[in-house]
Amino acid sequence: MSEELDIYKTAQIYVDQYGDDALFRAMGRAETYRETGNQQEMILWNKIANTIQWIQMPAGSVDTACH
Repeated sequence: MSEELDIYKTAQIYVDQYGDDALFRAMGRAETYRETGNQQEMILWNKIANTIQWIQMPAGSVDTACH
């Protein structure tokens, strides 16, 4: 299984379990790993947080430019 698929699955689990709080919880985990000096896990949880943002993006806004 690829890392990208694992990241997506973890992000989806967080969205399912925590709803609107999923992003904040994932960012909290990334921050915890940053504080402990575990850079690999911090990077992983930042990727999961980015994926959660993508999953929770309103329909139709994926192709919309942000200014």
